[in-house]
Amino acid sequence: MDRTTKEQLYDAWHTFITRHIILPQVRPIIATSWQRCWARVDPYALLKPPRLSDQHLFSMQVNHFELMAIARPVMEDIYQYIENSNSVVLFANSVGYLLDRVGDPGMLATLESLQIVPGALLAESELGTNAIGVALLEREPLQVVGYEHFSQPLHDFGWAAAPVFDISGKLLGALGIATRVSNFHPYALGLVVAGARAIEAQRQSDQLLEEQNSQLAGINAVLSGINEGILVWNTDGVVIHANPAAAEILKVAPETLMGSHLDAFVKLPPYVLDALHRQIPISDLEVNLSVLGETISCLLSLQYVRGRRGIRAILAILRPLKTLREYVQRQVGSPTFDLQNLVGESPAIRRVRRLARSAAAARGCVLIRGESGTGKNLLARAIHYHSPRSHGPFVVFACTAVPSELVLPELLGVERGVGEGVSHASKFELADGGTLFFQDVDALPLEAQSVLLNYLELGIIQRIGSRKPVEVDVRIIASSSADLEHLVDEGNFRADLFYRLSLFEIVLPPLRERKQDLELLIEQILQRLARQLGHPLSLSRETLGILRSHSWPGNVRELESVLTRAAVQASPGHLILPVHLPPLQTGVEMGNKVWTRHLPPLEEIERQAILQAAQQCHGNVSQMARLLGVGRTTLWRHLRRMNISLDAYREDGGQGSSVSN
Repeated sequence: MDRTTKEQLYDAWHTFITRHIILPQVRPIIATSWQRCWARVDPYALLKPPRLSDQHLFSMQVNHFELMAIARPVMEDIYQYIENSNSVVLFANSVGYLLDRVGDPGMLATLESLQIVPGALLAESELGTNAIGVALLEREPLQVVGYEHFSQPLHDFGWAAAPVFDISGKLLGALGIATRVSNFHPYALGLVVAGARAIEAQRQSDQLLEEQNSQLAGINAVLSGINEGILVWNTDGVVIHANPAAAEILKVAPETLMGSHLDAFVKLPPYVLDALHRQIPISDLEVNLSVLGETISCLLSLQYVRGRRGIRAILAILRPLKTLREYVQRQVGSPTFDLQNLVGESPAIRRVRRLARSAAAARGCVLIRGESGTGKNLLARAIHYHSPRSHGPFVVFACTAVPSELVLPELLGVERGVGEGVSHASKFELADGGTLFFQDVDALPLEAQSVLLNYLELGIIQRIGSRKPVEVDVRIIASSSADLEHLVDEGNFRADLFYRLSLFEIVLPPLRERKQDLELLIEQILQRLARQLGHPLSLSRETLGILRSHSWPGNVRELESVLTRAAVQASPGHLILPVHLPPLQTGVEMGNKVWTRHLPPLEEIERQAILQAAQQCHGNVSQMARLLGVGRTTLWRHLRRMNISLDAYREDGGQGSSVSN
């Protein structure tokens, strides 16, 4: 800056300070800054900018650590070009607090005498017009030299500064150079602009790399959490990814697979190699893989990752057959059980089959009662198999097998928050669209009984820890070997739940009351055992006589156990003799002391179901029809045939009786 220019700037500054007049030689950006400083900054006062305490400065530097880590190398690169020029490179945050500096010792000491040290606020409102303060306000690079500074203590200095932005345009801070006017070079502004752009570029690059790494980590986390095996290899056959499920299926550690040639571990069948060569996708193909000499059966799917230049990688999805079949079996509840497999020609068994078919065609609850070992579980499966829900799952909830403290979590499911563990679905959700079978429902705790009743009334459940109700469509079948009426009287079983469950009630007779079915049952069991053992089985006349005379307190289950043990003891191809039989418990008194009664006629059962529905629905025919799972016309026909009037139920909604039309 020549002498004339200096004198002109001084005259302009002095004129503005004394008369508040802007002369033409003052640049607009400087003039605007002077106008802002006029009422707030004393131009003759010593500089005393606000300064952060050491603790607050350290905290701010920690908060800006990533930005400073990028800015510091750039500052040092700039200083290499201006070293020994009595200059300092400065970096301030978006507010104007000086966070870092590097420069010649003499200039550092000079700035310290002016209180310009790390932690000092270099804002325009504190120091007046200065390059860093104005650059932050105007969001553009500029230089302020000599008398362009509003404060007189800065007239001997020349500053240049450029703002630093993030990728979204947010202001991050400013990079500046400070030196004496005599040493100020016009290229100083170009240096700080280049340095600011270098900081922005490096930060954007780091952010993009961090984002890519984060996305890659997220993808790896997702792939690691998938139960299916994921295996990826490039066109050279080198494995570039293997999730834990794939390593478990192949029985090879993931770190061993990664970076190795796939052929070193896995031998693909020829038809798979042909599909790879022809780049043909494969979907759920059952294959046998040779992995280090061991054959592994699985379902294989192949997809191809394509780039601009063709195939970049091959993605294989592996599903173990055993796990998949166990999952399907668990969900569907196989094996199925047909009512024709309910062996017997006694009137009691024929009545059970008839009631079961009626129950299967309806939608209401079914209660299966009888002594232990009579086949209640199999009958429940048969009802599901013959129902319109046979395509859906059959889920069993064994009430006696679950500890009391775990009944509600197992029944309702658990919804957990982040970091609290794994959420799991309720039994109702698993059975959605199918049947939920409560085995030994008499053992269900009272609070769980309330849950079941609430579902039957509202059709919704709510997981533990969740505020969101879940609507499910499940049919309920329950079984019991206990005297439920006695449990209701004692208060251990809810009466309203008992009435809801017993819309269709089926009682399986004990084996001692249907002895005419004994030989048919024996024949069925022996045929099954013969297939398992691989040789024919038959009974001697004496053995059959002993079995006929036994009271069978354990019912069909005891018969199966006795015949199984005898079949194992008998020699292949020989008769099962009395000596092969295990000791038998004689006498009915050794059996289960359970509820028994004579089965009522089918018409009486239908009548009681209609009366209970009338009471619950207050005589509303449409609601009764939906509850019983029949059409309105069918229900009206039954009402006329049985001479049942609904007037009493409609009037008071209470207990009524049948009235002839």
